[in-house]
Amino acid sequence: MLKVIVIRTLIDNYIWLVLKNNKCLVIDPSNEPLVTKFLKIYKLQLVAILITHNHNDHVSGVSALRNIYQVPVYGPKETNYLNNYTVKDNNVIDVLQQCKFIVLSLPGHTKYHVGYYHYPWLFCGDTLFSAGCGRIFNSSIENMFNSLNKINKLPSNTIIFPSHEYTINNLDFIITNNIALLNNMFIIKYYRRIIKRMILNKIPSLPTSLYLERIINPFIQCTNSFYNENKLIKLPKNMNNFNYFKFLRNKKDTF
Repeated sequence: MLKVIVIRTLIDNYIWLVLKNNKCLVIDPSNEPLVTKFLKIYKLQLVAILITHNHNDHVSGVSALRNIYQVPVYGPKETNYLNNYTVKDNNVIDVLQQCKFIVLSLPGHTKYHVGYYHYPWLFCGDTLFSAGCGRIFNSSIENMFNSLNKINKLPSNTIIFPSHEYTINNLDFIITNNIALLNNMFIIKYYRRIIKRMILNKIPSLPTSLYLERIINPFIQCTNSFYNENKLIKLPKNMNNFNYFKFLRNKKDTF
């Protein structure tokens, strides 16, 4: 049976582990000692490391884990210096029995950012967060928009595994700026109360679901032509979906 376990590290990072019996793979391991401790406690065999992008808070534990466990590293072009296998869009990674991951190219946060998809799970790094999306570094706002649009074309029951706990900050941005494109501020505020209680009790607010993000996340809503064609979301006058997405992303950068 497949299951996903989270290790929390740094200030707000999530390291995700996918387990199949006593074997597992780890995604974006930024803390080697924590991962090694977890593997020893639960007597797990590490079989692979997957990387979404090259930021240090995602890769700083990779070299040590690879050397300790002698396992292959899969990552995008921007992590060539760590990779055994450099992946690109639609590549298939088969390292756990009956658990093949499809690589999705998701540039925007970084130039060659990728995600890993095994229905119904998507490990999306810093592309999509609950109620938000990633900052733009050495890529473009157009790439981020297109990457979120790609995610939004996945089935609604897709389970989203981001790499950071940013949910409260993202919801505060929406509430403070009264961004309720579906006229659903009551739902957004209610969801914030739930998440606040979870965090106070040290319960991860993630993963989230694509179904939920389509309700609360204005960045996802901007990429979905269904909303626009059926006039479900309320965009400011003289703004199309992309221009409003750009406006929101720039505004969030200074929040």
